Amino acid sequence: NDTAMTVAQRIINEKGIKGMFVGGGPMAVRQASNWASRGLFTEICRTNLNLMRFGLLGEIGSGVIGGLGSCWNTPIETVRVLMQRDVGMGIEPKTFNGYVQYEMENGGIPALFRGVTPRGVQAIWQTVFMVVVPNLLGL
Repeated sequence: NDTAMTVAQRIINEKGIKGMFVGGGPMAVRQASNWASRGLFTEICRTNLNLMRFGLLGEIGSGVIGGLGSCWNTPIETVRVLMQRDVGMGIEPKTFNGYVQYEMENGGIPALFRGVTPRGVQAIWQTVFMVVVPNLLGL
């Protein structure tokens, strides 16, 4: 049985320290686009859709929509997870497009959105408490 330490040691021995950061590019893209999307979609709901006129419920609703809207980039996260899984198993990772193509051939678009439900719930929680609440508090 592999432990986290034995897997990390194997990766470092085989690929050097850079091997520990495979999937870092997709992760950075997903994180940056995720937070930008949360703020953007939440603000569009608050102002353009004028949900703020409903007070606290409108603000929370804006955060819910903003959080769910930020899940558009789930395929990027799916690729990151697959890349890191392969490295952890000692398999040479494919390119980003290689993973997308493989998932599309084997499961179609739904395969790229694997895990979107728990991610959506987490995104709602994070957006309401880390975007909406500070906004309400004037921070």
